[in-house]
Amino acid sequence: MKILLINPPYQHCVKLPGSNQLITFSHNYAPPVGLMYLKSFLQRESDFKVKLWNAQVPGQQGFAQLEDLLGQYQPDLVGISVMLFNWYDALETARLVRKKMPSSHLVLGGPHTAIYPEESMGQPEVNSIVIGEGEYTLLEMANALAKGASLQGIAGVWFKAGGKIVRNPARQVEKNPDLFPFPDRFGFDPFQHRVTTDHLAPAAVIISSRGCPFNCTFCGKIDRHYRERSPENIIQEILAVKKLGYRSLDFYDDVFNVTKQRVMDISEALLKNKIKMPWSCRCRVDQVDEPLIAKMAESNCERISFGIESADPEILKQVKKQITPEQSVKAVLLCKQYRISTLGYYVIGFPGETLQQINQTIQFAFKLNTNFSLFHSLMPEPGSEIYQQAIQDPGFGGDYFRRYARNPVKDFQFKVWETALTEDKMLKILGRAYLRYYFRPRYLFNSFLKLTSLEDLMTKSKAGLKIGWELLIEMLNLKRSGRNQAA
Repeated sequence: MKILLINPPYQHCVKLPGSNQLITFSHNYAPPVGLMYLKSFLQRESDFKVKLWNAQVPGQQGFAQLEDLLGQYQPDLVGISVMLFNWYDALETARLVRKKMPSSHLVLGGPHTAIYPEESMGQPEVNSIVIGEGEYTLLEMANALAKGASLQGIAGVWFKAGGKIVRNPARQVEKNPDLFPFPDRFGFDPFQHRVTTDHLAPAAVIISSRGCPFNCTFCGKIDRHYRERSPENIIQEILAVKKLGYRSLDFYDDVFNVTKQRVMDISEALLKNKIKMPWSCRCRVDQVDEPLIAKMAESNCERISFGIESADPEILKQVKKQITPEQSVKAVLLCKQYRISTLGYYVIGFPGETLQQINQTIQFAFKLNTNFSLFHSLMPEPGSEIYQQAIQDPGFGGDYFRRYARNPVKDFQFKVWETALTEDKMLKILGRAYLRYYFRPRYLFNSFLKLTSLEDLMTKSKAGLKIGWELLIEMLNLKRSGRNQAA
């Protein structure tokens, strides 16, 4: 049995309107850790040959290279990872695989298949899909296919048989993620993923927990079963990536500090093992205090991203964020006190939010003065509670993303939900917020003082000019659009 795992390209990904696109800047060719976990697990638990093809690397030759690989490797089972953003490219990849390898079994997995299983199975190129955590599911599937057996009864798998879709029951998640081997990083250049907002050091993406226990209405996260890896297990992975040439750590958990004591223990373990690699993570503001921030700073934490979302307590309650503006102030001030840089995420346009509340949030961002701020207008995410609310609004256009899931097209764009303000008005507000925030003389001067190298200067200057130019063009287009509508 030969298995090929594919991370498809992002050539025709779903677009974000206006300056919302700036929230995607941090991708920076991050490796497909989910597929890397699958590869290492299959290699440990079977004798199957497993390869991983990643289209999202600098200088990738694209489908021509994949076509050559398919011809040479002749895989029996091909698995394609599908995100909401790259469904069009994933399906184009599936069509190429089916054309080149008509007898191979083609399976899709990832967030898209979990949210849109029927639509995924409706594609003629697809033999099956995996819903949820994939390690044990894919192993059992490969074992069955290798024996020529049916996929009937394999939890987490939907498959086609006799022209019909067979829906096996859901699989329970593994409660102890320490049982999984570390992601297989073979063939990945440590310099491929370097975080622009930090010091451009080669960054190893570490997932120290799976799932998210919170219920924010605007989040489309499907996996609500939170489970943690032990600090000892995490440290062993960090020591391994250090030997591979990585020089910084990018903890990519949905929320890193669900359990404060675990973060304390990880920080203490970094110090005990004399690991001086800078690291970053994403945290909740209500789960930090001074002892925690002090220990994180001591263990070389350089940046924390916070989902601040809004400055209005009622809006925060409405979207079930379960934080307060006061907690955001305290968290950011603690980070400043201990010289940890911060990134704040803000959303405008929540259901019923007024212009006054929106301006309050933007002013709050200036007050907090995080090192980086990302503003975006509410684009209801499929799988979220707010998406279900939005599709009941006649002005929203119904379940538009499901229609896209059935028939993906190029240049598809997320919709902004216009409740209190029009999309054009929200985009103008966003554009002005970005221009005011990032082009303040004091902000530019402080950013210049924090530069660490000529490359850092060139990279951030290029990014700044690109952001400024795109925002200027957007503002001019919006102004022109407003004049045309008035006429």
